[in-house]
Formats: sequence, structure tokens, C-alpha cells
Amino acid sequence: MSHSLQIFAHGAHQLEDVERMGKNDPYAKFTFNFKDSKSFVKTAVKKNAGKDVEWNQDLIIENYDPNQNHTLYVDILDDETLVDEPIAFTSIPLRQVVDAPGQVFKGRFDLYTISGKEKGNIGLTLAILKPGQSPHSISGGPDQQGFAQADNEHHSHIKSLKNKERAADVGTAAALAGLIYGAKTLHDQHEKEKKAHEQ
Repeated sequence: MSHSLQIFAHGAHQLEDVERMGKNDPYAKFTFNFKDSKSFVKTAVKKNAGKDVEWNQDLIIENYDPNQNHTLYVDILDDETLVDEPIAFTSIPLRQVVDAPGQVFKGRFDLYTISGKEKGNIGLTLAILKPGQSPHSISGGPDQQGFAQADNEHHSHIKSLKNKERAADVGTAAALAGLIYGAKTLHDQHEKEKKAHEQ
């Protein structure tokens, strides 16, 4: 049996507002390997939470190997109908958890915007669970500043998500314009036929 990483997502604060209408509907997702889309675990979506969100949700990533999994990657996204829009990201070195008393670390970690600017933070309790160990009961919020950084490869991954979201927006706008144009053409054709019939 292997170790697991327990992630208690307390919440995030001072997020960038990416909604054009309304408020952010944020959720967070976590992985050791952002290139594998199936490896993420994620929180629930908090509708209309805006720039400050509380999840207070417990998650577990199985198969944690301290010798191989050195970083926890965090993405925060805005839930959208077509493609979810990235709000923030960060990369958390797990050495600070390995070295923490009882291998439990409660901290606030800096977040980075799509442009790579530091903005906001996420509160997490991270705990390494040995094989067969039950998850910790988490009480109280983060009580120290944790170390986090903007990893270049992870940043590129986030930018690619933003590009997909933009492409979906453009595609939706083009489809809508096509629909309107098609409806107008049909309407104009119907009016012509109606006038011709009346004469």
C-alpha cells in the first residue's frame, strides 16, 4: 500500500474577477501531474462566490510517493457552461509538509493570475497519510504562510486552458452570429414570398 495526501481546502481570498457578468463560480483542483487531466481531485463549485470563497472540503490524492511527488499543483477555475476559465494557479513544494510536525501543514499559499502576477491566496491543510491511516480531523484555519511559486510549465498549462476558453467564447459568438444571420435570411425570404403572393 502507498501513502496518500489529504488536502483540506479551506478557501481562497482576493481572487481576480474573471466574470464579465455576475460573480466568479470558483472551484479548485489539485494534482501531482497537471499533464494528466484524469489525475486531478477537485472541490465543489461555489456559485456566485466572487473574489472570496470558502470550500471547507476534504479531498484525498491516492498513491502519493514522497520520493517522486515533490510538488502539488493547484488550479482555481471559474465554472462556465462550455469551457471553464482559469482564475489562478500555484505550485506548492511538498517538502514543507514532509518536514512539518506529524507531517501536517496548515498554511496560506500565494496564488498567481494567468499573467503570472501574484494575487490572492488559498488556505489549505495538507497531511501525509501512511498506508491504512485515517484522514485527520481538521479544525481551525491556516495559521502560517506556506511557500508556493509560479512554475513555468504549470503556467504554460494554465495559459493553454485560457486559450481554450477564449476559443470556446469565439466559437459561441460565431455560432450565435450565424444563427442570427440564418434567421434573418429566412425571415427576408419569407417576406419576399409573402409580397409576391399578395401581388
